[in-house]
Amino acid sequence: MQWYFEINGSQEGPVEDHALQAMVAQGRITAQTMVWHEGMTNWQPYASLASQQVPQMSMGPSSFAPPMHMPMPNSGLAIASMVCGISSVAGVFCFVIGLAAIPAIMCGHMALSQIKKSTVPMGGRGMAIAGLITGYLAVSLLFLSILASALFAFNANGTL
Repeated sequence: MQWYFEINGSQEGPVEDHALQAMVAQGRITAQTMVWHEGMTNWQPYASLASQQVPQMSMGPSSFAPPMHMPMPNSGLAIASMVCGISSVAGVFCFVIGLAAIPAIMCGHMALSQIKKSTVPMGGRGMAIAGLITGYLAVSLLFLSILASALFAFNANGTL
């Protein structure tokens, strides 16, 4: 069977069954890579062919087996949001580190938008939400600590 696939927006192929599976093993074709062969009505992500017979690595082109299931990639923005959010909460009383809350909030919102608009399944929604929660928490704690410092200074001196 002759397979065609899409890499970086351009159509590649045709390749035989064993060559396709070799590219899967090398990581050139992932679960999200769009593939097509004669007889298919539309291009489909490689992962969606689980219910069909797709070639598995073999010595010859005529051997068929179900495809490997590839893990779903996480959004890099979601990871950044969570890391910035956690570090901002941990360092909120250090003020400078507490400012990591701003990128945590920005990355969290961008990650949720990216995950929602993605045409291929993408993970990281929970990390983005964790980054948002910790980012907003750090902003709140930072605001409260500045307010408490100002009130303490006012009470100590009688003026600001």
